[in-house]
Amino acid sequence: MEEVVGLLFWLVRILIIEILFYGVFYWIGWAVCKVFTFGKYPNSLLSSNNKDKSTLVFLIGMAVSIAIFLTFIYWG
Repeated sequence: MEEVVGLLFWLVRILIIEILFYGVFYWIGWAVCKVFTFGKYPNSLLSSNNKDKSTLVFLIGMAVSIAIFLTFIYWG
């Protein structure tokens, strides 16, 4: 039973964090990075050999999304 619950939590983590969050925030961060670096960073789209850059772009996208959300709450 514990293995089934562990597998279920692993599946939920993959679905929510990896696919939903990473997919959405990566593309927001990618657009923001492209605008602020005039198209120079990131050089390519999501790649498995450059996980550090992908994580940085994801974090930038998440920070921008949170900032926009808080701006709408404050001035909305």
